[in-house]
Amino acid sequence: MAVPGGRTSTHAARATLPATVAHGDAAATVASAMLLGAALAGGDASLLRGAFDDRLHEPYRLATAPLLAELRERPPKHAAGVTLSGSGPSVVVWAEADDVEALTGELERSLPESTTVLPLAVARRGAGPA
Repeated sequence: MAVPGGRTSTHAARATLPATVAHGDAAATVASAMLLGAALAGGDASLLRGAFDDRLHEPYRLATAPLLAELRERPPKHAAGVTLSGSGPSVVVWAEADDVEALTGELERSLPESTTVLPLAVARRGAGPA
């Protein structure tokens, strides 16, 4: 589910990132990315909860993505996780398929009226030839 939050320049978002990162932060983020791939490939939403520890981008972009900080601090009941979408400030609130309707309603009730909630599905195949 995507929750758009305006527009952010990719160039400006990248400018907030440090030139170097600690090895531990890089390793933890790679492990999280691998877990995310395994969760999506295996259709196992329980793995998602551990897959959103991004130490390379999101900590540096919280100032320009207040919705991310808010939803991370107080995650919705039916959310499996919350991540930044692209360069931000939009976020993705992840949920199991059976929880999407309840999560959509919860977000629509709790977020400002100016916020758009877009329920989306994970693509089952890539954009290549069929």
